[in-house]
Amino acid sequence: MKQTILILAAFALAACASTPDAAVDETDPVQDFIQLHELEKVSSVRKFDNPGHLIVNPRYIIAYLKDTQYLIEYAHDCRLAELENSARLPDTRRRGRALSVRTDTFRGCPMKAMWPITYAHAEELMAIGRAESAQ
Repeated sequence: MKQTILILAAFALAACASTPDAAVDETDPVQDFIQLHELEKVSSVRKFDNPGHLIVNPRYIIAYLKDTQYLIEYAHDCRLAELENSARLPDTRRRGRALSVRTDTFRGCPMKAMWPITYAHAEELMAIGRAESAQ
């Protein structure tokens, strides 16, 4: 019995050793942008009522109010954000007019992170999104 277990363990170890390394993902240009500009994450935003939005790519969206824009990263690729309001589920909010990361949804998808950005940042991020979609 011990020999059988040792043989199976040896086969399992050999299989692990011969498995090719996982392919390294290309770097995410939006994450590079966040690191380059040293953007500070926020966990929630108050008075976040009916913002406009711009879609950077399926993973990132820019939500904007009168004077502030926010880069939002979804927990996963989100195609629901592209749909009109009547074609998707309503957003969930833990607190009325506030938007909280990890507990609320924006445009139908759960959020992973959020950063306040400037208008110039928003323009640069949209250019990154256009460049990604052109490839």
